[in-house]
Amino acid sequence: MALLGTKKKKEVKTSAAAAPVAVSAQTHVVRSVLKRPHASEKSYGLHAKNQYVFIVDLSANKNLVREEVERRYHVHVTDVGMLVNKGKVKQFRGRLSKASLFKKAFVTLKEGDKIEIV
Repeated sequence: MALLGTKKKKEVKTSAAAAPVAVSAQTHVVRSVLKRPHASEKSYGLHAKNQYVFIVDLSANKNLVREEVERRYHVHVTDVGMLVNKGKVKQFRGRLSKASLFKKAFVTLKEGDKIEIV
């Protein structure tokens, strides 16, 4: 006979695979921040000054872009400039729409280094 107000607690067993894994703050998920090279007349004109323009992820910063370009193209980056292009509001047949925003990275390479962009 069970006494009033006493209940047995159920034991929950957890497997070792379900235990959370400790991750240090230094590590991050490796993913590409470079989306594509930006193809325009201005960007091709900058190639003479040893500058290249890339469309990058909105969460990218200068250090991530520098590391990615150096790792992917085996060149030495001297400077990185960033620009966020806000989407313009346009009107077509009485309806408003907004172009998507994107981020560009202007990458300057060391003299003698070159990236072949097709």
